[in-house]
Amino acid sequence: MNLNKKVFIGLLSLLISSFSLADELLLKNAKIHTATDRGTIEKADILIRDGKIVRIGKNIVSSRAVEKDLSGKVISPGLIAPLTQLGIVEIELIPETRDDRSDIYSAGLSIDSAFNPSSTLIPYNLTGGITVSLTSPSSSGLFSGLTSAFSLSGSLEESLISSNIALSANIGGGEDSMAAKVQLLGDSLTLSAFVELKECLEMHHNKSSLPDGVNYSCRDLLALKKVVDKKIPLVVRANRASVILTLIDFAKTNNINLIINGAEEGWRVSKQLAEAEIPVILQPIDNIPNSFNELGSRLDNASLLHKSGVKILIGSHETHNAYLSRQGAGIAVSYGLPWEEALKGLTKNIAEVFKLDKRGSIQPGYIADIVIWSGDPLEVTSFVEQVYLSGESVPAKNRSMRLKDRYISQ
Repeated sequence: MNLNKKVFIGLLSLLISSFSLADELLLKNAKIHTATDRGTIEKADILIRDGKIVRIGKNIVSSRAVEKDLSGKVISPGLIAPLTQLGIVEIELIPETRDDRSDIYSAGLSIDSAFNPSSTLIPYNLTGGITVSLTSPSSSGLFSGLTSAFSLSGSLEESLISSNIALSANIGGGEDSMAAKVQLLGDSLTLSAFVELKECLEMHHNKSSLPDGVNYSCRDLLALKKVVDKKIPLVVRANRASVILTLIDFAKTNNINLIINGAEEGWRVSKQLAEAEIPVILQPIDNIPNSFNELGSRLDNASLLHKSGVKILIGSHETHNAYLSRQGAGIAVSYGLPWEEALKGLTKNIAEVFKLDKRGSIQPGYIADIVIWSGDPLEVTSFVEQVYLSGESVPAKNRSMRLKDRYISQ
């Protein structure tokens, strides 16, 4: 073998070796909250390859991996924010910065093409531990529109994780009775039950059984049909116990998958929710009734629901501060919710309910969306030190941090 061939083979081997090293990451000696039945593992390692978790345990060795010693640090799954407007709202009072509403479509509104991965709110919430957002429209009609899941990676081409995975409905009183809205909700689902794409245009032009002034496009009816066919769940905001009972019966009658968002008085009907296997999205940070529908609000709501066997998902009212969900989870823990269940409410439970495949927990085969913390993730005095999305390190800095770094040294 001549000298040139030897040099070429040597360089090729070095190049292949470099690629192999880049494919593996070994995080060592951290306290790992898995959000699984394994619970918390002290002084453990995580081996990541090609964006996925390969192994979790103690004293893992890999000659191919780049190692990082995380002694004294804490690792959790990336937090998931349920039902925000992240990526479609910038400044709420400026209509030009909002892509979360439509007067054209209702149930059929999909916001995938409007999502802005460069939104300033994305790094702001990423530095609070949020790695995935279930972004949903907020139109004021009976149906808000369809929810999609997005990674907060900032990628222009790869942010969308899963499209149109749930439909949101509004039945709050005000301009019309809650009873009328529930009835219209049922009539709308009934109308869509037998809709096929080829028949939709013809049906759209015919007089339906809906009240005057209620019109749906083909896109709307096909979205409703996904709920009827149990392909996606229906998310309905409700807080009053009597309304929640009505919705439980509604879900049984119409044979749909229902998720209750709010459930401030859910503790009063926790057994019925558990029996119907209906999950709830809570904001445990709330402790003062905002309306007559929330007079039964109490800080141990999450704990009481969990004791009855209700699956709990934890979110925040605020899109701009969606990361406050972890503070709400911490409050729920202080009022009796087990710590591990609070973490699952921020991660694993959301992924399971909305069918986000291989996300929401730290276990082999799962996507490596993980957050490294300075301390307990549910303590407000703990901070994010590093974020990995699909095994890739992403900057854990927002605009406020950059401004501080820029001017504090001057």
